[in-house]
Amino acid sequence: MASINPSYLDCKNSPHVSGKTDNHCRLTITKITQTNGATNQTTVDWKITVEGTPYSYLYALYVSLGGKVLYDHHTGGAIKTSWNSGDVIASGSTTFNNNTDGSLTLNAYIKQMFFYGNGDTTRWTNPKFYQENSTNMVCSTIPRVSSVSAGSGNIGGSLAINVSRHSSNFTHTLTYAFGNLTGTIATGVGTSYNWTIPTSFYAQIPSANSGVGTITCKTYSGSTLVGTSTCSFTAKVTNSNPTFTSSQLSYLDSNASIVAITGNNQHIVRNKSNLKVTFTDATAKNSASISKYEITFNGNTTNKTAGSTIDYGIVNSSKNLTVSVKAIDTRGNSTTISKTITILDWVLPSAVIKATRVNNYEDETNLKVSVTISSVNNKNGINSIKYHYKKVGASSYSEYVSLKNNEETTVVLDKLFAWDFQVVITDKFGSTTYNFVIAKGTPIMFIDTILQAIGINCFPTEENGLSVSGFSFFDLFPVGAVRMTTNDVNPSKYFKGTWTLLASGKFFSGVDITFYLWSRTS
Repeated sequence: MASINPSYLDCKNSPHVSGKTDNHCRLTITKITQTNGATNQTTVDWKITVEGTPYSYLYALYVSLGGKVLYDHHTGGAIKTSWNSGDVIASGSTTFNNNTDGSLTLNAYIKQMFFYGNGDTTRWTNPKFYQENSTNMVCSTIPRVSSVSAGSGNIGGSLAINVSRHSSNFTHTLTYAFGNLTGTIATGVGTSYNWTIPTSFYAQIPSANSGVGTITCKTYSGSTLVGTSTCSFTAKVTNSNPTFTSSQLSYLDSNASIVAITGNNQHIVRNKSNLKVTFTDATAKNSASISKYEITFNGNTTNKTAGSTIDYGIVNSSKNLTVSVKAIDTRGNSTTISKTITILDWVLPSAVIKATRVNNYEDETNLKVSVTISSVNNKNGINSIKYHYKKVGASSYSEYVSLKNNEETTVVLDKLFAWDFQVVITDKFGSTTYNFVIAKGTPIMFIDTILQAIGINCFPTEENGLSVSGFSFFDLFPVGAVRMTTNDVNPSKYFKGTWTLLASGKFFSGVDITFYLWSRTS
Protein backbone atom coordinates (compact mmCIF):
# COMPACT_ATOMS: atom_id res chain seq x y z
CA MET A 1 0.00 0.00 0.00
CA ALA A 2 1.25 3.50 -0.80
CA SER A 3 2.60 5.43 2.16
CA ILE A 4 4.76 8.44 3.10
CA ASN A 5 7.09 8.74 6.11
CA PRO A 6 6.84 10.94 8.09
CA SER A 7 3.27 11.91 7.36
CA TYR A 8 3.33 15.42 8.92
CA LEU A 9 5.66 18.34 9.73
CA ASP A 10 5.31 20.77 12.69
CA CYS A 11 6.80 24.26 12.95
CA LYS A 12 7.19 25.09 16.70
CA ASN A 13 9.49 25.38 19.69
CA SER A 14 10.95 28.69 18.60
CA PRO A 15 10.78 31.45 21.29
CA HIS A 16 8.13 34.10 20.88
CA VAL A 17 6.72 36.98 22.88
CA SER A 18 3.78 35.35 24.52
CA GLY A 19 5.81 32.46 25.85
CA LYS A 20 3.28 30.04 24.46
CA THR A 21 5.66 27.54 22.96
CA ASP A 22 3.04 25.11 21.69
CA ASN A 23 1.50 27.43 19.11
CA HIS A 24 2.48 26.28 15.62
CA CYS A 25 1.40 25.29 12.13
CA ARG A 26 1.35 21.72 10.86
CA LEU A 27 1.55 20.24 7.35
CA THR A 28 -0.26 16.90 7.27
CA ILE A 29 -0.36 14.36 4.43
CA THR A 30 -3.90 13.02 4.42
CA LYS A 31 -3.71 10.67 1.45
CA ILE A 32 -1.19 9.31 -1.06
CA THR A 33 -2.10 7.79 -4.43
CA GLN A 34 0.38 6.23 -6.85
CA THR A 35 0.13 5.11 -10.48
CA ASN A 36 2.35 2.71 -12.41
CA GLY A 37 3.02 2.38 -16.13
CA ALA A 38 3.94 5.30 -18.28
CA THR A 39 2.83 7.94 -15.71
CA ASN A 40 4.89 6.78 -12.69
CA GLN A 41 3.37 9.48 -10.49
CA THR A 42 2.41 10.04 -6.85
CA THR A 43 -0.53 12.29 -5.87
CA VAL A 44 -0.45 13.73 -2.33
CA ASP A 45 -3.53 15.14 -0.53
CA TRP A 46 -2.47 17.62 2.16
CA LYS A 47 -3.76 20.18 4.66
CA ILE A 48 -2.18 22.97 6.74
CA THR A 49 -3.61 23.51 10.24
CA VAL A 50 -3.01 25.62 13.34
CA GLU A 51 -2.11 23.52 16.37
CA GLY A 52 -1.73 24.24 20.09
CA THR A 53 -3.08 27.05 22.36
CA PRO A 54 -5.47 29.38 20.59
CA TYR A 55 -3.79 32.52 19.45
CA SER A 56 -4.97 35.77 18.01
CA TYR A 57 -2.59 36.59 15.14
CA LEU A 58 -0.84 34.67 12.39
CA TYR A 59 0.84 37.16 10.14
CA ALA A 60 2.90 35.14 7.68
CA LEU A 61 3.12 31.52 6.51
CA TYR A 62 5.06 29.72 3.74
CA VAL A 63 4.70 25.99 3.08
CA SER A 64 6.34 23.94 0.27
CA LEU A 65 6.46 20.25 -0.56
CA GLY A 66 8.86 18.63 -3.03
CA GLY A 67 9.82 22.05 -4.38
CA LYS A 68 6.20 23.01 -5.04
CA VAL A 69 4.67 25.91 -3.04
CA LEU A 70 1.56 24.82 -1.19
CA TYR A 71 0.86 28.10 0.64
CA ASP A 72 2.53 31.52 0.70
CA HIS A 73 1.29 34.61 2.65
CA HIS A 74 3.69 37.24 3.93
CA THR A 75 2.24 40.65 3.02
CA GLY A 76 -0.93 42.58 3.66
CA GLY A 77 -1.51 42.02 7.36
CA ALA A 78 -2.46 39.02 9.41
CA ILE A 79 -3.84 35.93 7.76
CA LYS A 80 -6.48 35.76 10.46
CA THR A 81 -6.78 37.40 13.90
CA SER A 82 -8.45 34.62 15.81
CA TRP A 83 -7.39 30.96 15.71
CA ASN A 84 -8.43 27.78 17.36
CA SER A 85 -6.45 24.59 17.46
CA GLY A 86 -7.19 22.45 14.43
CA ASP A 87 -8.29 25.27 12.23
CA VAL A 88 -7.48 24.50 8.53
CA ILE A 89 -5.49 27.22 6.89
CA ALA A 90 -5.34 25.52 3.43
CA SER A 91 -5.68 22.10 1.79
CA GLY A 92 -5.22 20.60 -1.63
CA SER A 93 -3.89 17.82 -3.86
CA THR A 94 -0.53 17.91 -5.65
CA THR A 95 0.97 15.38 -8.11
CA PHE A 96 4.67 14.56 -8.30
CA ASN A 97 6.67 12.56 -10.86
CA ASN A 98 8.51 9.64 -9.32
CA ASN A 99 12.09 8.83 -10.23
CA THR A 100 12.72 6.32 -13.04
CA ASP A 101 13.06 3.48 -10.54
CA GLY A 102 9.73 4.43 -8.97
CA SER A 103 11.22 6.09 -5.84
CA LEU A 104 10.18 9.54 -4.57
CA THR A 105 11.47 11.70 -1.67
CA LEU A 106 9.70 15.02 -0.97
CA ASN A 107 11.28 17.81 1.08
CA ALA A 108 8.65 19.47 3.34
CA TYR A 109 9.28 23.04 4.60
CA ILE A 110 7.27 25.40 6.87
CA LYS A 111 8.11 28.98 7.85
CA GLN A 112 5.67 30.91 10.05
CA MET A 113 5.38 34.21 12.01
CA PHE A 114 2.74 34.81 14.63
CA PHE A 115 3.89 38.28 15.72
CA TYR A 116 6.44 40.77 14.54
CA GLY A 117 8.08 43.97 15.92
CA ASN A 118 6.16 47.26 16.29
CA GLY A 119 5.92 49.06 13.04
CA ASP A 120 7.87 46.39 11.15
CA THR A 121 5.81 45.38 8.13
CA THR A 122 8.54 43.67 6.20
CA ARG A 123 7.66 40.34 7.69
CA TRP A 124 10.54 38.06 6.76
CA THR A 125 13.13 40.75 6.13
CA ASN A 126 13.07 42.19 9.69
CA PRO A 127 10.93 39.97 11.83
CA LYS A 128 10.54 40.18 15.57
CA PHE A 129 10.62 36.44 15.64
CA TYR A 130 9.73 33.51 13.32
CA GLN A 131 9.70 29.74 13.30
CA GLU A 132 10.70 27.32 10.49
CA ASN A 133 11.21 23.57 10.10
CA SER A 134 11.87 21.03 7.29
CA THR A 135 12.07 17.29 6.79
CA ASN A 136 12.33 14.70 3.99
CA MET A 137 9.18 12.70 3.43
CA VAL A 138 9.92 9.35 1.72
CA CYS A 139 7.14 7.88 -0.45
CA SER A 140 6.63 4.21 -1.19
CA THR A 141 8.54 3.16 -4.32
CA ILE A 142 6.29 2.40 -7.30
CA PRO A 143 7.16 -1.08 -8.60
CA ARG A 144 7.96 -0.72 -12.32
CA VAL A 145 7.89 -3.76 -14.65
CA SER A 146 10.83 -4.10 -17.03
CA SER A 147 10.15 -4.51 -20.77
CA VAL A 148 11.73 -7.26 -22.87
CA SER A 149 12.52 -7.37 -26.60
CA ALA A 150 14.05 -9.85 -29.03
CA GLY A 151 14.32 -10.19 -32.79
CA SER A 152 15.07 -13.34 -34.75
CA GLY A 153 17.75 -15.97 -34.62
CA ASN A 154 18.71 -19.27 -36.17
CA ILE A 155 17.75 -22.45 -34.40
CA GLY A 156 20.92 -23.70 -32.76
CA GLY A 157 22.35 -20.17 -32.96
CA SER A 158 22.33 -17.16 -30.66
CA LEU A 159 19.38 -14.82 -30.03
CA ALA A 160 20.00 -11.48 -28.28
CA ILE A 161 17.38 -10.69 -25.61
CA ASN A 162 17.30 -7.13 -24.30
CA VAL A 163 15.67 -6.05 -21.00
CA SER A 164 14.84 -2.41 -20.33
CA ARG A 165 14.61 -1.97 -16.56
CA HIS A 166 13.77 1.02 -14.37
CA SER A 167 16.10 0.21 -11.53
CA SER A 168 19.54 -1.32 -11.37
CA ASN A 169 18.22 -3.28 -8.39
CA PHE A 170 15.79 -5.19 -10.59
CA THR A 171 16.63 -8.71 -11.76
CA HIS A 172 14.73 -10.88 -14.21
CA THR A 173 13.80 -14.44 -15.04
CA LEU A 174 13.32 -15.22 -18.72
CA THR A 175 11.16 -18.09 -20.00
CA TYR A 176 10.04 -19.18 -23.49
CA ALA A 177 7.08 -20.79 -25.21
CA PHE A 178 7.45 -22.20 -28.74
CA GLY A 179 4.86 -24.53 -30.20
CA ASN A 180 4.26 -27.15 -27.53
CA LEU A 181 7.57 -26.42 -25.80
CA THR A 182 8.12 -24.26 -22.72
CA GLY A 183 11.14 -23.71 -20.53
CA THR A 184 13.39 -21.35 -18.62
CA ILE A 185 15.98 -19.37 -20.52
CA ALA A 186 17.87 -17.82 -17.57
CA THR A 187 17.44 -16.33 -14.08
CA GLY A 188 19.08 -13.31 -12.45
CA VAL A 189 19.27 -11.51 -15.79
CA GLY A 190 20.14 -7.81 -15.76
CA THR A 191 19.74 -5.93 -19.03
CA SER A 192 20.57 -8.54 -21.71
CA TYR A 193 21.11 -12.20 -22.40
CA ASN A 194 22.39 -14.18 -25.38
CA TRP A 195 20.27 -17.30 -25.66
CA THR A 196 21.12 -20.34 -27.76
CA ILE A 197 17.85 -21.36 -29.39
CA PRO A 198 17.30 -25.08 -28.69
CA THR A 199 17.50 -27.50 -31.63
CA SER A 200 14.33 -29.14 -30.27
CA PHE A 201 12.49 -26.26 -31.95
CA TYR A 202 12.98 -27.94 -35.35
CA ALA A 203 10.33 -30.54 -34.53
CA GLN A 204 7.80 -27.81 -33.83
CA ILE A 205 7.96 -26.45 -37.39
CA PRO A 206 8.45 -29.46 -39.72
CA SER A 207 6.71 -27.68 -42.59
CA ALA A 208 8.02 -24.12 -42.26
CA ASN A 209 11.38 -22.37 -42.34
CA SER A 210 10.55 -20.13 -39.39
CA GLY A 211 8.26 -20.00 -36.39
CA VAL A 212 7.17 -17.38 -33.86
CA GLY A 213 7.43 -17.91 -30.11
CA THR A 214 7.00 -15.88 -26.92
CA ILE A 215 9.54 -14.75 -24.31
CA THR A 216 8.22 -13.86 -20.85
CA CYS A 217 10.22 -11.59 -18.53
CA LYS A 218 9.50 -11.70 -14.78
CA THR A 219 10.78 -8.58 -12.98
CA TYR A 220 11.99 -8.99 -9.38
CA SER A 221 12.88 -6.40 -6.81
CA GLY A 222 14.89 -8.55 -4.49
CA SER A 223 12.70 -11.59 -4.03
CA THR A 224 9.50 -9.65 -4.71
CA LEU A 225 7.86 -10.19 -8.10
CA VAL A 226 7.19 -6.78 -9.57
CA GLY A 227 5.36 -8.05 -12.64
CA THR A 228 5.76 -9.67 -16.06
CA SER A 229 6.13 -8.56 -19.67
CA THR A 230 6.31 -10.49 -22.93
CA CYS A 231 7.62 -10.18 -26.47
CA SER A 232 7.64 -12.36 -29.56
CA PHE A 233 10.70 -13.80 -31.29
CA THR A 234 11.32 -15.65 -34.55
CA ALA A 235 13.26 -18.91 -34.73
CA LYS A 236 14.60 -19.62 -38.23
CA VAL A 237 15.56 -22.89 -39.90
CA THR A 238 18.98 -22.89 -41.60
CA ASN A 239 21.30 -25.42 -43.19
CA SER A 240 18.41 -27.83 -43.63
CA ASN A 241 18.50 -28.74 -47.32
CA PRO A 242 18.06 -32.51 -47.75
CA THR A 243 21.13 -34.71 -47.89
CA PHE A 244 21.26 -35.94 -51.48
CA THR A 245 24.42 -36.81 -53.42
CA SER A 246 25.17 -37.64 -57.04
CA SER A 247 26.15 -41.17 -55.98
CA GLN A 248 22.43 -41.76 -55.38
CA LEU A 249 21.66 -41.20 -59.07
CA SER A 250 22.53 -43.73 -61.79
CA TYR A 251 21.50 -44.82 -65.28
CA LEU A 252 22.07 -47.72 -67.67
CA ASP A 253 21.18 -49.18 -71.04
CA SER A 254 18.79 -52.05 -70.34
CA ASN A 255 18.89 -53.32 -73.94
CA ALA A 256 21.18 -56.33 -73.56
CA SER A 257 21.69 -56.74 -77.30
CA ILE A 258 23.00 -53.18 -77.63
CA VAL A 259 25.20 -53.51 -74.54
CA ALA A 260 26.67 -56.63 -76.12
CA ILE A 261 27.88 -54.45 -78.99
CA THR A 262 29.02 -51.36 -77.04
CA GLY A 263 30.42 -53.35 -74.12
CA ASN A 264 29.31 -50.58 -71.73
CA ASN A 265 25.83 -50.07 -70.31
CA GLN A 266 26.74 -46.43 -69.60
CA HIS A 267 26.82 -45.74 -73.34
CA ILE A 268 23.38 -44.93 -74.70
CA VAL A 269 23.09 -45.47 -78.46
CA ARG A 270 20.76 -43.03 -80.13
CA ASN A 271 17.46 -44.60 -81.19
CA LYS A 272 18.60 -48.09 -80.11
CA SER A 273 19.40 -48.23 -76.37
CA ASN A 274 16.74 -48.40 -73.66
CA LEU A 275 17.55 -45.79 -71.01
CA LYS A 276 16.65 -46.41 -67.36
CA VAL A 277 17.37 -43.86 -64.61
CA THR A 278 17.40 -44.83 -60.93
CA PHE A 279 17.67 -42.69 -57.77
CA THR A 280 17.46 -43.58 -54.09
CA ASP A 281 15.74 -41.65 -51.30
CA ALA A 282 17.20 -38.39 -50.02
CA THR A 283 17.45 -37.72 -46.27
CA ALA A 284 15.51 -34.78 -44.87
CA LYS A 285 17.08 -32.72 -42.09
CA ASN A 286 15.97 -31.28 -38.77
CA SER A 287 12.55 -32.96 -38.39
CA ALA A 288 11.37 -32.29 -41.97
CA SER A 289 10.41 -35.07 -44.37
CA ILE A 290 10.78 -35.47 -48.12
CA SER A 291 7.69 -34.17 -49.89
CA LYS A 292 8.50 -35.06 -53.52
CA TYR A 293 11.14 -35.48 -56.19
CA GLU A 294 11.24 -33.64 -59.51
CA ILE A 295 13.09 -35.59 -62.21
CA THR A 296 13.98 -33.56 -65.31
CA PHE A 297 15.31 -35.12 -68.49
CA ASN A 298 15.40 -33.88 -72.07
CA GLY A 299 13.03 -30.98 -71.30
CA ASN A 300 10.41 -33.05 -69.45
CA THR A 301 9.80 -33.19 -65.69
CA THR A 302 8.31 -36.12 -63.78
CA ASN A 303 7.24 -36.08 -60.12
CA LYS A 304 7.82 -38.95 -57.70
CA THR A 305 7.25 -39.33 -53.95
CA ALA A 306 10.02 -41.86 -53.32
CA GLY A 307 13.18 -43.24 -54.85
CA SER A 308 12.34 -44.85 -58.19
CA THR A 309 13.52 -46.28 -61.50
CA ILE A 310 12.21 -44.44 -64.55
CA ASP A 311 12.22 -46.15 -67.96
CA TYR A 312 12.77 -43.49 -70.62
CA GLY A 313 12.92 -46.03 -73.42
CA ILE A 314 14.64 -45.09 -76.67
CA VAL A 315 16.38 -41.70 -76.68
CA ASN A 316 16.60 -39.64 -79.86
CA SER A 317 19.53 -37.31 -79.29
CA SER A 318 22.83 -36.88 -81.08
CA LYS A 319 24.61 -35.39 -78.08
CA ASN A 320 25.01 -35.98 -74.35
CA LEU A 321 22.04 -35.16 -72.13
CA THR A 322 21.68 -34.38 -68.42
CA VAL A 323 19.23 -35.92 -65.98
CA SER A 324 18.60 -34.05 -62.71
CA VAL A 325 16.65 -34.96 -59.59
CA LYS A 326 15.49 -32.32 -57.09
CA ALA A 327 14.58 -33.57 -53.61
CA ILE A 328 12.11 -31.18 -51.93
CA ASP A 329 11.24 -31.40 -48.23
CA THR A 330 8.09 -30.34 -46.38
CA ARG A 331 9.61 -26.91 -45.73
CA GLY A 332 10.26 -26.34 -49.43
CA ASN A 333 14.02 -26.70 -49.00
CA SER A 334 15.66 -28.66 -51.78
CA THR A 335 18.84 -30.28 -53.05
CA THR A 336 19.40 -31.07 -56.73
CA ILE A 337 21.72 -33.73 -58.09
CA SER A 338 22.47 -34.45 -61.73
CA LYS A 339 24.20 -36.90 -64.01
CA THR A 340 25.45 -36.60 -67.59
CA ILE A 341 24.08 -39.26 -69.92
CA THR A 342 26.68 -40.32 -72.50
CA ILE A 343 24.97 -40.50 -75.89
CA LEU A 344 26.59 -42.26 -78.86
CA ASP A 345 25.12 -40.90 -82.05
CA TRP A 346 23.77 -43.50 -84.48
CA VAL A 347 21.65 -43.22 -87.60
CA LEU A 348 20.68 -45.80 -90.18
CA PRO A 349 23.44 -46.67 -92.65
CA SER A 350 23.30 -44.71 -95.91
CA ALA A 351 24.81 -45.30 -99.36
CA VAL A 352 25.52 -43.76 -102.71
CA ILE A 353 24.46 -46.33 -105.34
CA LYS A 354 25.49 -46.30 -109.01
CA ALA A 355 23.66 -48.74 -111.32
CA THR A 356 23.96 -48.14 -115.09
CA ARG A 357 23.76 -50.33 -118.19
CA VAL A 358 26.87 -50.46 -120.32
CA ASN A 359 26.45 -47.94 -123.15
CA ASN A 360 23.05 -47.24 -121.62
CA TYR A 361 21.48 -50.22 -123.39
CA GLU A 362 23.57 -53.35 -122.91
CA ASP A 363 22.43 -56.29 -120.80
CA GLU A 364 25.53 -55.80 -118.66
CA THR A 365 24.79 -53.41 -115.80
CA ASN A 366 27.53 -52.03 -113.55
CA LEU A 367 26.59 -51.80 -109.82
CA LYS A 368 28.62 -50.02 -107.10
CA VAL A 369 27.52 -49.28 -103.51
CA SER A 370 29.41 -46.79 -101.29
CA VAL A 371 28.23 -47.10 -97.68
CA THR A 372 28.45 -44.63 -94.77
CA ILE A 373 27.78 -45.72 -91.16
CA SER A 374 27.90 -44.09 -87.70
CA SER A 375 31.01 -44.81 -85.65
CA VAL A 376 29.29 -45.43 -82.28
CA ASN A 377 32.56 -45.03 -80.44
CA ASN A 378 34.26 -47.27 -83.04
CA LYS A 379 31.97 -50.12 -82.07
CA ASN A 380 29.96 -50.12 -85.29
CA GLY A 381 30.72 -51.88 -88.58
CA ILE A 382 29.13 -53.04 -91.84
CA ASN A 383 27.57 -56.44 -91.42
CA SER A 384 26.44 -56.94 -95.02
CA ILE A 385 25.66 -55.33 -98.40
CA LYS A 386 23.38 -57.41 -100.62
CA TYR A 387 21.01 -57.01 -103.53
CA HIS A 388 18.33 -58.85 -105.48
CA TYR A 389 16.07 -57.94 -108.40
CA LYS A 390 13.05 -58.92 -110.48
CA LYS A 391 11.39 -57.87 -113.71
CA VAL A 392 9.03 -54.99 -113.19
CA GLY A 393 5.61 -56.55 -112.57
CA ALA A 394 7.00 -59.90 -111.46
CA SER A 395 5.86 -61.31 -108.12
CA SER A 396 9.15 -62.46 -106.60
CA TYR A 397 12.77 -61.38 -106.39
CA SER A 398 15.88 -63.33 -107.19
CA GLU A 399 18.07 -64.71 -104.42
CA TYR A 400 20.19 -62.13 -102.52
CA VAL A 401 23.71 -61.58 -103.77
CA SER A 402 26.40 -60.08 -101.49
CA LEU A 403 28.51 -57.07 -102.41
CA LYS A 404 31.65 -55.49 -101.05
CA ASN A 405 31.68 -51.84 -100.09
CA ASN A 406 32.96 -49.49 -102.81
CA GLU A 407 33.62 -52.39 -105.24
CA GLU A 408 31.96 -52.48 -108.67
CA THR A 409 30.23 -55.63 -109.89
CA THR A 410 28.46 -56.48 -113.14
CA VAL A 411 24.89 -57.78 -113.24
CA VAL A 412 23.36 -59.12 -116.52
CA LEU A 413 19.83 -57.78 -117.02
CA ASP A 414 17.92 -58.31 -120.26
CA LYS A 415 17.94 -54.93 -121.91
CA LEU A 416 14.46 -55.42 -123.30
CA PHE A 417 12.95 -55.24 -119.81
CA ALA A 418 12.94 -52.88 -116.84
CA TRP A 419 14.03 -54.37 -113.51
CA ASP A 420 13.04 -53.67 -109.88
CA PHE A 421 16.20 -53.54 -107.80
CA GLN A 422 16.73 -53.68 -103.98
CA VAL A 423 19.97 -53.02 -102.11
CA VAL A 424 19.99 -53.82 -98.37
CA ILE A 425 22.76 -52.38 -96.15
CA THR A 426 23.12 -53.66 -92.59
CA ASP A 427 25.42 -52.40 -89.82
CA LYS A 428 25.62 -53.73 -86.25
CA PHE A 429 22.57 -51.75 -85.14
CA GLY A 430 20.16 -51.69 -88.08
CA SER A 431 19.61 -51.81 -91.81
CA THR A 432 18.52 -49.58 -94.69
CA THR A 433 16.81 -50.75 -97.91
CA TYR A 434 17.10 -48.82 -101.17
CA ASN A 435 14.59 -49.48 -103.96
CA PHE A 436 15.13 -48.36 -107.54
CA VAL A 437 14.42 -49.42 -111.17
CA ILE A 438 16.91 -50.35 -113.89
CA ALA A 439 15.23 -49.16 -117.09
CA LYS A 440 15.17 -50.97 -120.40
CA GLY A 441 18.23 -50.60 -122.63
CA THR A 442 17.83 -47.51 -124.79
CA PRO A 443 20.43 -46.88 -127.56
CA ILE A 444 20.68 -43.53 -129.26
CA MET A 445 20.71 -45.41 -132.59
CA PHE A 446 20.89 -49.17 -133.11
CA ILE A 447 21.46 -51.03 -136.43
CA ASP A 448 20.12 -54.54 -136.28
CA THR A 449 22.07 -56.59 -138.84
CA ILE A 450 19.73 -59.54 -138.48
CA LEU A 451 16.50 -57.64 -139.11
CA GLN A 452 18.20 -55.32 -141.51
CA ALA A 453 16.48 -52.52 -139.57
CA ILE A 454 17.35 -49.33 -137.70
CA GLY A 455 16.13 -48.14 -134.35
CA ILE A 456 16.46 -44.56 -133.01
CA ASN A 457 16.15 -44.38 -129.19
CA CYS A 458 14.93 -47.96 -129.37
CA PHE A 459 15.63 -51.40 -130.79
CA PRO A 460 13.95 -52.05 -134.21
CA THR A 461 11.28 -54.74 -134.24
CA GLU A 462 10.44 -54.97 -137.94
CA GLU A 463 12.53 -56.39 -140.75
CA ASN A 464 13.80 -53.81 -143.11
CA GLY A 465 12.15 -51.25 -140.90
CA LEU A 466 12.81 -47.98 -139.15
CA SER A 467 11.66 -47.44 -135.58
CA VAL A 468 11.85 -44.18 -133.63
CA SER A 469 11.37 -44.32 -129.85
CA GLY A 470 9.53 -47.63 -130.31
CA PHE A 471 7.34 -46.50 -133.15
CA SER A 472 7.74 -48.44 -136.46
CA PHE A 473 7.36 -46.63 -139.75
CA PHE A 474 5.85 -49.89 -141.12
CA ASP A 475 2.99 -49.31 -138.79
CA LEU A 476 2.23 -45.71 -139.61
CA PHE A 477 -1.32 -46.51 -140.82
CA PRO A 478 -3.84 -48.39 -138.68
CA VAL A 479 -6.68 -50.57 -140.06
CA GLY A 480 -9.19 -48.34 -141.85
CA ALA A 481 -6.57 -45.78 -142.85
CA VAL A 482 -6.69 -44.40 -146.42
CA ARG A 483 -3.57 -43.66 -148.45
CA MET A 484 -3.29 -42.00 -151.85
CA THR A 485 -0.43 -42.79 -154.23
CA THR A 486 0.51 -41.68 -157.75
CA ASN A 487 1.46 -45.19 -158.83
CA ASP A 488 -0.27 -48.51 -158.67
CA VAL A 489 2.21 -50.17 -156.30
CA ASN A 490 0.25 -51.75 -153.42
CA PRO A 491 1.20 -50.01 -150.06
CA SER A 492 1.62 -53.44 -148.39
CA LYS A 493 5.04 -53.50 -149.99
CA TYR A 494 6.08 -50.78 -147.57
CA PHE A 495 3.58 -50.88 -144.76
CA LYS A 496 1.89 -53.49 -142.65
CA GLY A 497 -1.49 -54.96 -143.36
CA THR A 498 -3.70 -55.70 -146.38
CA TRP A 499 -4.43 -52.80 -148.67
CA THR A 500 -7.32 -52.61 -151.17
CA LEU A 501 -7.59 -50.20 -154.10
CA LEU A 502 -10.65 -48.10 -153.67
CA ALA A 503 -10.43 -45.88 -156.73
CA SER A 504 -8.13 -44.43 -159.38
CA GLY A 505 -8.27 -41.60 -161.88
CA LYS A 506 -7.06 -38.15 -162.70
CA PHE A 507 -7.22 -35.08 -160.52
CA PHE A 508 -8.36 -32.74 -163.30
CA SER A 509 -9.43 -33.30 -166.85
CA GLY A 510 -6.57 -32.74 -169.23
CA VAL A 511 -3.90 -33.11 -166.46
CA ASP A 512 -1.63 -36.09 -166.99
CA ILE A 513 -1.47 -37.22 -163.31
CA THR A 514 -3.20 -40.38 -162.24
CA PHE A 515 -3.98 -41.10 -158.54
CA TYR A 516 -4.66 -44.37 -156.72
CA LEU A 517 -6.67 -44.46 -153.48
CA TRP A 518 -5.93 -47.41 -151.15
CA SER A 519 -7.54 -48.51 -147.90
CA ARG A 520 -5.98 -50.75 -145.18
CA THR A 521 -8.48 -53.49 -144.50
CA SER A 522 -6.51 -55.72 -142.10
